[in-house]
Formats: sequence, structure tokens, C-alpha cells
Amino acid sequence: MKNAFLTVEATEALITSGATLFISGPESLLRRLPRGKWTGATTVYFILEDGGASREDRLFCTHFDEAAAVRTAILSGDELAGLVERRYEHGITCVVVPAFSATLQRYAAEGPRLSGLYNQPVFGWVAGVHLDRVGIDSAKVFDGVTGTISEDGLAALWIALPDTIEADLNIVNLFTAGEGSEFSFADGGFEIADCLIDGTPANLACHIVEQGLDTRLPLVADYAGAMINVSFQTVDADNGKVHFYAPVVPGVTYRQASPVADYASTYAEAANGRSAEGMLSCNCILNYLYAGLEGRSTGGFVGPVTFGEFAYILLNQTLSCLSLQEAPTGGDHAHRS
Repeated sequence: MKNAFLTVEATEALITSGATLFISGPESLLRRLPRGKWTGATTVYFILEDGGASREDRLFCTHFDEAAAVRTAILSGDELAGLVERRYEHGITCVVVPAFSATLQRYAAEGPRLSGLYNQPVFGWVAGVHLDRVGIDSAKVFDGVTGTISEDGLAALWIALPDTIEADLNIVNLFTAGEGSEFSFADGGFEIADCLIDGTPANLACHIVEQGLDTRLPLVADYAGAMINVSFQTVDADNGKVHFYAPVVPGVTYRQASPVADYASTYAEAANGRSAEGMLSCNCILNYLYAGLEGRSTGGFVGPVTFGEFAYILLNQTLSCLSLQEAPTGGDHAHRS
């Protein structure tokens, strides 16, 4: 598994050589690539070894030279079960879904309930566009085998791994629940009006405005032992509605996150000296913006900056990280998450 930030010509050469690639970059460059064993998606933001950058002249490519076999497809919202059904017995699944698409909303709601989802690593990100072009350009995903481009589909790259290789899938969430009010919701979803705040019925949007809450800090909850964020998209106090980048879950108790003192140094500490060469990560555009990561390194974590992350389920303001390594001897392969 190797990462490289390449010109379109260098990427074309890799594809022509038969390499298995997971690619992110601007739409104009992705459209120029030949057919081959690759899956890709749009973004113009990246975390590179020398820091965060917005670039429209390069493609971030991860070459899975360990791949024993490959399948690709773009699944509709009605075909999400295929994500699990079409995977290899021992391998990984890389996925990309366009931001603001119906399929993304379907996966956010239905994905966590897919039978067998957590039995094998599912890693990926939400495709985006330049922030100045939101609402003008549309995020897209690409199936390099068929040449299909989609604004509303889940592009999957299924990779079979040799028995000697195992995958390590992790998340780095810098946020912890703060000491403020508890929020719970009778109904889940991306759009919320009313909720319970410390057990009292209230309108969430009005509460946020009245209390002056900093919506750069997400809501945080314990999902079966993992701290998961739900990030604020917009607060419409006039209409009493709050829109999130991921759905809240009924019956789960949330608190707003505590501030993070220094994002970059905390990421470097979490990387623990691991090399960017053999580790692919995706980091949220909200972290990139709010933490001022442009030009700042995040240790060994390199990869696209995205409009959401996948480590099995949809995540916000989180870093997802995938690496491959030699399996321990003894016959049984495993994955970590």
C-alpha cells in the first residue's frame, strides 16, 4: 500500500500498468483518466506530508499493491446490501459517496444495520467540491472499470487480500463530550426541530442561538464504546430547525464537545510515528477549516480532506485511517477497528 500525490500523466501510467488505485482529486483530472482498476471521487483539499493544501493540479493516489483480486461498482440507495454481499472472503471495502446525495442519506440511516457490515473493514469518504463552488458544482464518484460517473451513488472498490495481509482500520476523534447540557431526540435524522435538553422539551435551534453555542464543536455521544460526532451544518432559528452532516440517533444522549487546544500536534501524537507511506487517512473538511490545517502537518496522516468519513458508518469531524500489515502467524486473519 503506497500513497503518492501525482500528475494526471503519472496516474494514467499507473492505471495502464494494471495497478489497483483509490484516487481523489478534482473532477477535471478524474475525467481524463483511462479505464482500469480504480475507484475515485472529487475533492480539491488534501493533507500532505508537508501540510494541508488546496490543489487542482494533482491526484492523490493510493496503490494497493497487495490486492489479489478487485471488484468495482456504483451502488444505488436500493442496492446497499450489495456492499456486504459482493465483498471477498478476506479483504477490505473502500467506498466513496457524493456529498448531499440521497444515497449518502440512505447509507447514513441504513448502513449501520447492514447484516455483517462490521465483519470486514469498510473505509472511505464523502466526495466534495471546492467550498467556493458548493451549490454550483456537484460532488461525483467514479468507477474506473466501467467508466461510470455518478452524482448519487455509492462507489465501491472491493479488494481481496492475501492471507498473509491484514487490515487495520482506526478512527482518531479529537473531541470528547463537554460538561454542558444533555441532548436527546425522539426522532432521528439530519434535520431536527424539537428535542429534550436536560430532560426538558425545547427547540434546539432556539437554544443554540439563545445560549450562543459554538457550532464548530459537534455533538458527541458514546455509540457502543466509540465516541462519535454529529456536526452542525446550519442553524435556522427563524424556522426552528437545525441541519446536521450526519443523523442523530433516537434514544442516544449527546453533549456538545469540549474545545481542542491544538489539532495539529494532537494528530501528530496520535500518529505515533507511523509513516505516511503505508497509511491512508481521510480528514473532515470541518477540521481542516476550524483548526486551520492549511500548511500544517498532521504527523503520518495523509490523504484527502472530505465532506465526511467512513469507518463502517458515516462519521463527522473525525479522521479515519486504514493501513495494511503482515498478519501474525497462526493461520487466522483478523482486522482491527
